[in-house]
Amino acid sequence: MNYREFKRRRKKSVFRRVVLIIVLAIIGLLIAGGLYVYSLLDKVQENPLDLTPEDLGISELAPLESDTGVINILLFGVDARSLNESSRSDTIMIASIDTKNNAVKLTSLMRDMYVEIPGKGKNRINAAYALGGPALAIKTVNTNFDMDITRYATVNFYSLEKIIDQLGGITIDVKQNEIGPLNSCINELNRLDPSGKVAHVTSAGPQTLNGRQAVAYSRIRKVGRDDFQRTERQRTVMNEMFKKAKSVGVFKLPALAEAILPNVETNITKSEMLSLAVTAVQNGGNEIEQFRLPVDGTYQNQSINGMAVLVPDMEENKRLLHEFIYGE
Repeated sequence: MNYREFKRRRKKSVFRRVVLIIVLAIIGLLIAGGLYVYSLLDKVQENPLDLTPEDLGISELAPLESDTGVINILLFGVDARSLNESSRSDTIMIASIDTKNNAVKLTSLMRDMYVEIPGKGKNRINAAYALGGPALAIKTVNTNFDMDITRYATVNFYSLEKIIDQLGGITIDVKQNEIGPLNSCINELNRLDPSGKVAHVTSAGPQTLNGRQAVAYSRIRKVGRDDFQRTERQRTVMNEMFKKAKSVGVFKLPALAEAILPNVETNITKSEMLSLAVTAVQNGGNEIEQFRLPVDGTYQNQSINGMAVLVPDMEENKRLLHEFIYGE
């Protein structure tokens, strides 16, 4: 072998070693990052619900996860300063991961929907969380809509802005008539937490909103059809967060996890949480399919005991919910 050939092979060998070292370093970082994220799961406020299906209101008529391949999780957003503070659930959603049809679906339950709360009589559905915590709220949804939900997650409303900021903001198409109410909500949030004051939104159209601006957007109520469009805005924010989270680089995941996990209370175990996250990403595509209860034309506006409520046709809404989630 001549010197030139020796030098060429030596360069090739050095190059391969460098590539190998870089690959090993990346794998090491991913493993370390994964272990770090897993360790962060210890910060989640675990609340195991040691309850039977009967305790959670799951009837024999409820479609079973083992048969349908659909994983349902009840999501609550509480309008409280801390997860331990007693509060009505300001936001109630059913997140459905359809493993057979590769879809992620989100159903908003209007908080003013007038339903039977087991053991407590009829009331707005969002009262169940304040009256009996997540267990009673899950039982209320299962009993009224023949669902098989056992898992839940509660997120403090005020923590959402931290999560969205870690994502680098989200894109929202702000309408002209939403700007005034949006800025009023920003003012309210700025008064509650002066340390994180943010600027007003000054123009309409698609734009990147930071965490506080996006939370304010999701709280707008006095525009359009009041709470109906409010729940639509909340689903829009969730959908944009989901899309943004899927595009986040792997090295940003630990910071994102650190922003999210300490602000979550759930009965989902650490290993299952990781498994569900992977399943949701694999099955979710780029868009979350959205739905809302009660469906237009299936309820009446009434005043009961001084409360403005939505009285739904339960059988019809139950049928439409099952059709959306399970394709029945």
